[in-house]
This record gives sequence, C-alpha cells and structure tokens, in this order.
Amino acid sequence: MDRRNRDRLMMSVFCRITRAGSHRKGTWKRIENISGTGMLLVWSSGETDIKPPNIGERFTVELQLPAHPVFGQKAMQFETKVVRVFRQPNGRVMAGFESTRTRFKFIRPAPWAEDSEPAMVN
Repeated sequence: MDRRNRDRLMMSVFCRITRAGSHRKGTWKRIENISGTGMLLVWSSGETDIKPPNIGERFTVELQLPAHPVFGQKAMQFETKVVRVFRQPNGRVMAGFESTRTRFKFIRPAPWAEDSEPAMVN
C-alpha cells in the first residue's frame, strides 16, 4: 500500500549522512527519491556487515547543490528520522527518512593545495 501524500522526484545523487548530535565525518549514501517531506536512501548494496538504521533514529543529511556564481556553494541540510527500513529481493537495504527540518547551509570552498606544497603538473 502506497501511503505517500506528496509527489516524489526520482534521482540518483550522493549525500553525506551523520547521526544527529555526532561530530564525526559521516558517510556517503545515495538518494533514490526525494519529496518535500522525506527521502529514500540506498543504505547498502547487500553487504551484510553494514548495520541498517533503526526506526526512530535521527540523522542529518546534507545534499550539496551546484555552485552559483553570485551566491557561492551551498548545501541543503535535512534533519531526518528513520521511518522505514526494508531489504529488496537483490539484498539491497533501503531506508525511508522523514524530513523534520530543512535549511540551506553555506559551504566554504577548500584550498586545492597548501601554500607550502609545490603545485604538481604532469
């Protein structure tokens, strides 16, 4: 039974995901589809050593947007809660997230090389 009340945008894009309140770097996951109230992520491609999330767990999901010439580099940051976890017949684990809060975040560009490092040209 399909319980969606919003249209979903099918997409295949990577996002960074971290447990809420954690200051670790996080990990990269792939978004399968997204709507105004949530998203579906590919949690694992069938690896049994990757533990799926638990329903009710909270995560921060960051989706980097294309750079804009005037506004610079930004990311959409979602505060989410896991509402569904299921395994597909091919072994892939999917996780449905409900978005509880969304905001835009400015991303500072990182330097390509430190000043002390010589530039490498091949």
